[in-house]
Amino acid sequence: MTTRLFAAFDRHFQLLFILPGLLCLVGIVAYPVVWNLVAAFTNANLIYEGWRFTGLENFRLVLADAEFVTSTFRTLVWTFVSVALQLLVGLVAALCLEKVTAGRSLLRMALIVPWAFPAIIMAFAWRYMLDASYGVANYFMMVLGLIGMPHAWLGETETAMVALIAMNVWFGFPFMMVAMIAGLQTIPKELYEAARMDGASPWQEFLYVTLPGLKGIVATLATLRTIWVFNNFEFPYLTTGGGPIDATTTLPIYAFKTGWTQYELGRMAAVSVLMLAILTVTTVLYLRLLREEDDA
Repeated sequence: MTTRLFAAFDRHFQLLFILPGLLCLVGIVAYPVVWNLVAAFTNANLIYEGWRFTGLENFRLVLADAEFVTSTFRTLVWTFVSVALQLLVGLVAALCLEKVTAGRSLLRMALIVPWAFPAIIMAFAWRYMLDASYGVANYFMMVLGLIGMPHAWLGETETAMVALIAMNVWFGFPFMMVAMIAGLQTIPKELYEAARMDGASPWQEFLYVTLPGLKGIVATLATLRTIWVFNNFEFPYLTTGGGPIDATTTLPIYAFKTGWTQYELGRMAAVSVLMLAILTVTTVLYLRLLREEDDA
């Protein structure tokens, strides 16, 4: 009996090392998710005590709110434009670095600097650079003759979202670049040699050798970055706070205002559940489209 007990303990001994991390994961991820799902169907409020089950009332109120609809549209624009430009700039940077021979490591290190900055430092740095009074962006644009007078890029409804997307692209493209550099190194050189022997131009090499070789990495990067950017709260909040006049209010900002400004925790939880649903549907459609392209 004792021998059998020790044998079972020896077989499952590795679980003891996994258990602390699993408990942390349950406490940090699983518990908030379950709490949020429960709260979404109640009238949870920061002012009034006691919760009462309200069914789908929170979802009805949220879906009937015009601001939720416009925030959803802004979030989709913010997400897909940011991810597309990050992929494009990251791919171009990776292809350019592959052609560099001298100082390649130093140049890679310099280009990955934006990814190393904490969000709060980067957000405030961009706020200062884009300031209408003393921002360097206005100064250089006026010197180059691109604009005639200073602009409050983060304070005007026409330019606030564009400025946020530019900041997000600057922050996110190094991650794409490093991953694509790794992907480029996995493409066999023989494929390029065979393409040249067949008379392929550089553009044809890129189209028929490089892109297919990076397809898997691009799919993974696009999925991950879509999830991260869609849920990004700190960039819009730290730079514009959702303004001006809600021009940069994305769904995370909308949920934050609902819960911590209007004190409606139940409605905030409902918004979070709807965000999860939107993101799940978007990811599933993207992965299905990618699978159909592979089958074709």
